[in-house]
Amino acid sequence: MKRKVVILVLSALVLVGAQAFSWGIGAEVGIDALGNLPGQSVMLTVQFPKLPILWGIGAQINGNQSNVGLTADWWLINQHLASLLNIYVGPGLYLAAPKPFEIGGRLPIGLNIFPLNFLELFIEAAPAIVFYSSDSGITIPNFRLQGALGLRFWFK
Repeated sequence: MKRKVVILVLSALVLVGAQAFSWGIGAEVGIDALGNLPGQSVMLTVQFPKLPILWGIGAQINGNQSNVGLTADWWLINQHLASLLNIYVGPGLYLAAPKPFEIGGRLPIGLNIFPLNFLELFIEAAPAIVFYSSDSGITIPNFRLQGALGLRFWFK
């Protein structure tokens, strides 16, 4: 049942978003050596026109367990490095639920390329600080290192 709800929510976001703003959909996998955002294995990415924030909603569905992860990243630096290679860096927030329920801040640092106008390939590391976790409560500092590798298709 939870799986159907997650799929319906993601589908509704795609359908509504197609007309209102630029959006991207992609798949990413956590980099186990770095750790990953709790509740994330497939992520839908959305960016509204004239706002520099990249919003993401991720879902993880394993048998009887479903988790959701939300991100809001503001790419303060988004610059070309060389040839097709670009870099992005900026502050962000994340939320994961239900197990564990976590709220935290993050600093995504990523490299990406656009081999085609609509196709982005990326690798990202995001040092994070957990503000609250259902596993440990409020324990500051509580650092994490999130990482992902993936692709996004952008529609404008």
